[in-house]
Amino acid sequence: MRYLLPGIAATLAAGLVLSACGLFGGGKETKLVCPATFIAPDADKMAVFKPGGSGMSDVSYGVRITNLQSKCDRADKGIRVDTQISFRLVSNDKSLRTGAFEYFVSVVDGYHNILTKKTYAMPFEFDARMHDLNKQDELYENLPLRDVGTGSNYAIVIGLQLTEAQLQFNRAASRSPSVSIQPTVSVALPAQPKNSASTP
Repeated sequence: MRYLLPGIAATLAAGLVLSACGLFGGGKETKLVCPATFIAPDADKMAVFKPGGSGMSDVSYGVRITNLQSKCDRADKGIRVDTQISFRLVSNDKSLRTGAFEYFVSVVDGYHNILTKKTYAMPFEFDARMHDLNKQDELYENLPLRDVGTGSNYAIVIGLQLTEAQLQFNRAASRSPSVSIQPTVSVALPAQPKNSASTP
C-alpha cells in the first residue's frame, strides 16, 4: 500500500481549504463527492529501449496501465481516495529477468494546476519461461478538504513516468510499444494546452 501523504497537507491547504470558506453553516451533513481518477494522456504506456535503440524493433520491454479502480470515503480531515492500479508488462528480450519502472500520482485542480506529485518505483521479475506478467499496486491519497462536497473540483491523475523521448514515441505511435498488451481502460482528461510537452 502506498501513501501519498508527505507534504500534501501543506501544498493543498491554501487551495483546498480556502475553497470551502463560507460553506460551513448549520444543517445536515454535506454529501460526499469523490474526485475523479484519470490516466494521464499519453502516459498509459512505456517503451523501454535497448541501449542505443529508438524504434519499435529496439524495444526491450513494454509496460501499460490496464486499469484503475478507485473509491473515496470521508476521513478525519477531508477525503480519503483508495486506488488500485493494474499494469501489464511484455518483454521482447529473453535475457531480461528483473527491473523496475516508475509511475506518478498527481493531484490537480479544475484548471489542470498540479497541486502535488509523487513518483513510485515498481519492481518486477520475469519468470524464465514467461515473458509477460501482470502487476498491481495500491495507494491512498488524503485530500484535506473542509467541504467534502467539493471533491469534483479536483482529480487524481496517474501515469507512467516517461522520458521526453518515450513521451514523443507514445504520441507518434499508433499502437502499443510491445505486442500483446491489451488496450487501457481509462478516461482522458480534457486536452492540455499545445505547449505542454512533458508528463505531468
